[in-house]
Amino acid sequence: MLRIILASASLQRKNLFEALNLPFEVIAADIDEHAIRDPDPKKQALLIARAKAERVAAREQGIIIAADTFGVYQNKILEKPRDKEEAAAMLHALSGNTAMAYTGFCYLDPRASGGAGADREHGINETALAETEFTVRELTTDEIARYVEIFPVTAWSAAFSPAYPYGMTLIASIRGSFTGFTHGLPMELLIPLLRRSGIAVAP
Repeated sequence: MLRIILASASLQRKNLFEALNLPFEVIAADIDEHAIRDPDPKKQALLIARAKAERVAAREQGIIIAADTFGVYQNKILEKPRDKEEAAAMLHALSGNTAMAYTGFCYLDPRASGGAGADREHGINETALAETEFTVRELTTDEIARYVEIFPVTAWSAAFSPAYPYGMTLIASIRGSFTGFTHGLPMELLIPLLRRSGIAVAP
């Protein structure tokens, strides 16, 4: 079987991919995400995901899977906060409000080997967007203060991660891609593409 490469250092994406019980490698793309900008946050997520995949594909052979996720509130991208103060400001803004999470996803298979719909000559080269609307419950000032002190908020877009237990408790509701939101890896896009590559996915 061709190598499967997850072009991300994200622990959340790695943990979720392990649930597929497939051999894979983690090779971070190591790109400057801040250098990739677009007025449309949806396009920006797609551009970053593709840049990650192409960076790894330029030096490695295999199926390359890349993704990039961030929150958007009032047309502003909520990237990883610079410090605890900015993290607290993001959480205060989100408290009791509804925002969007966009996950750009890119899948490159240079030789798709026979799954239904696979292009055997040209492989698979796909980019797609997973969208999730989410609402944050009302957060108290004390709760936000404790949260930013306890958790590594500067490592997460929008200062929280729903992949972790307490991060889940911040969310009142979601609509859209579940795993795109929780782990930054939309399984509803990934699994069909793995099958097109001829890879059996089963627990």
